[in-house]
Amino acid sequence: MLTNSPQWVAIYTRSRAEKRVADLLSQSGLEHYLPIVKRRHKWSDRYKLVEEPLLRSYVFVRIKNTDVDKVRKLQGVCSIISFGGEVATIPEGQIDAVRRLVDADLQLTVQSSSALHKGAWVRIDDGPFAGLQGLLVSECKDGNFAVRIDAIGLSLVTTIDRLLLKPLIQKKSGYQENRISGNPNI
Repeated sequence: MLTNSPQWVAIYTRSRAEKRVADLLSQSGLEHYLPIVKRRHKWSDRYKLVEEPLLRSYVFVRIKNTDVDKVRKLQGVCSIISFGGEVATIPEGQIDAVRRLVDADLQLTVQSSSALHKGAWVRIDDGPFAGLQGLLVSECKDGNFAVRIDAIGLSLVTTIDRLLLKPLIQKKSGYQENRISGNPNI
C-alpha cells in the first residue's frame, strides 16, 4: 500500500512510450527507473545493437500517495499497477536486483512469473551478484536464475553457474539457508 513516504511502483505505458514517459517523469522531478538493455536485431542486410526497454510498457517510479494523480495524468501513462484498488508497491531490494543485473550487461530474458512455478529459491554466494536471492528455474540444467518482480508478474532470467548458488528453504518467518549440498535437482 502506498504511503506518505516514497515507494517504488510500476507504471504501465502505451506501447513504445516507455522512454517518453521516463522523460516526462524526469521533467516532473520524480525519481524513476527504466531498465534499458542492448539487443542484437537483424535486418535484411545487417545486424545492429539496439537499446530498448527490458520490460516493454513498464517504467518504475518512486512516489508518495500524493503523487498518484500527477503520474496518472502524464501523457503515455495507461495506469499504475494496482491490486484490489490499492497501488502495488515494489520492495527496494527488487529494484536494486534489477539494476545490478542490467548494469552487469548480462543476456537477460523476461518471462511471466507463472512460467517459474517449478524450481527452488536460491541465493548467489559469490561474484558480483553475491547476496541476490531468486528462483532457480529447474527445467534448465544450466542454472537459470530469476529475479521476480511480483507487482507486475514478470521475472528477469539469466544463467548463473550452479556452483555459485546456495539453496534456501522456506520457514514460517521467511527463507533460511539449506545446508544440503550436491543435490543435482536444485
